[in-house]
Amino acid sequence: MTELLTETLQVVSFRLENEIYSLDILCVQEIIKVLPVTQVPLTPPWMAGVINLRGQILPLIHLASRLGLKKTPYQRNTRFVIVRGREQNVGLVVDEVQEVLRLPVSQLEPPPATSIEKDYIQAVCKHDNRLVIVLDLPKVLYDYKPRPETVQEVV
Repeated sequence: MTELLTETLQVVSFRLENEIYSLDILCVQEIIKVLPVTQVPLTPPWMAGVINLRGQILPLIHLASRLGLKKTPYQRNTRFVIVRGREQNVGLVVDEVQEVLRLPVSQLEPPPATSIEKDYIQAVCKHDNRLVIVLDLPKVLYDYKPRPETVQEVV
């Protein structure tokens, strides 16, 4: 049984636009339906705002926007994935949660060198005739590198 656990990476998979992304299941606290979001002024464009989750105020990141993808409006299947951050939990907006997958560690490949956001990708894996992108959560949450087109001079 121990061999099985060390040879697979268990992830929560979700959809952003038409691609499948995932996070190590150990990073995920819970998955919830959309809650009211309070916007916070002067935050990066990918910051959706804050939410009140059972009395706890959590920052909420629009994950597609954070990864340089098109921000999509909330739909019926939109979910907030609550993940463990360094000092507090953080919410991530995803288009749809898919399933829990067991990815064989031997099939995990490094991200393509041509990927613009490869710094945020831990690995890529082929699973059931599709590619699953495994995100590097600490880098997604804490390695903010402003893009030239999003940097604005404050007068």
